[in-house]
Amino acid sequence: MSAARSLAALAALLLLAAAPPALRGEYRADCAPYDGPAFRVTLPVPGPGRPQYELAANVPLGKLAGRWTHTLDTRPGSATILLCRTAPETLCDYPQSGSFTLSGQPGGSISGTFDATFASGIRHIRRFTARPARTAQRMLCG
Repeated sequence: MSAARSLAALAALLLLAAAPPALRGEYRADCAPYDGPAFRVTLPVPGPGRPQYELAANVPLGKLAGRWTHTLDTRPGSATILLCRTAPETLCDYPQSGSFTLSGQPGGSISGTFDATFASGIRHIRRFTARPARTAQRMLCG
């Protein structure tokens, strides 16, 4: 291997080592604010206040694969990213901008990434996997 390739490989390994570990969470069908179908991905993060990211889109669970852009809209097809502290009470922040990408099929494990910029320009970039949530009942909206 040439010195340039060795250096490039070492740089890539260092970047991977510095990246935060992938989050693991769950996803489920949900209802949109207008009572239409939606889905939600919940990704717990280690830390005080039991933080978690929530990624949601106002489309049926069966259409989760794709790229979703954060908006503060509630129309069909819109998406939202939240960062919530869940203890002692739930308080959530919306990013100024962001998007998430999902791949996989409902019923199995899905994977994705998100990139969100919060107040003061703090950028959160993470990768994740999620499994279906164990729910006792089917979600009926409307």
